[in-house]
Amino acid sequence: MLTIQCQCESTALRWQEAKELWRLECCCSDCSAGIRYLHEAKGGPQPPDHQMLDTVWLPNDFSVVKGLENIGVIKRSEEARNTLIYCTECGTSLITDHEVYGGKVVITQIQNFPQFQGMSVAPTMPVQARHFVDDVDAESRDRLPPFRGRQSEIYGSVSQTLIDAFPRLYEQGSTGDMNAQRLAEIRGISCVEA
Repeated sequence: MLTIQCQCESTALRWQEAKELWRLECCCSDCSAGIRYLHEAKGGPQPPDHQMLDTVWLPNDFSVVKGLENIGVIKRSEEARNTLIYCTECGTSLITDHEVYGGKVVITQIQNFPQFQGMSVAPTMPVQARHFVDDVDAESRDRLPPFRGRQSEIYGSVSQTLIDAFPRLYEQGSTGDMNAQRLAEIRGISCVEA
């Protein structure tokens, strides 16, 4: 069993299995901007001081075990391809959906906040790659933590190993009775220009 809980402990999502489908380090501007927006506009936890987020893919099949009324759903613009699901009480990012995930998987980056333990079980899958390094300006790249994997698994844009893994992720993922799209339907999606 895997539980993701916000910093103030007023919301929690639970997966029946602690089943990581994929893990990589994401340097894309969308992920960092979303976490930064939640920190600055919603009082969310302090993000890392670099533009790299440890990212875990999970099945899109979970239950809300605490705080459905405290869950917010936002897109950072009308054209945004990803949807952030967060706690409205403390601004913690819980999970993110993206249109390319096909309703089968979601990501979490909650393990990037050292101020609290957001995952009941620490990720065990080794990091497979680092991608979107070209989204990081040259000066800030020096602040990125060293990559512990093979240097050939560092990508300027999307990770080829992730692209190659998507058919398996879709197969191993699932869409449960409660999922990111259902949460968006129940709670409504707010669009913010940030």
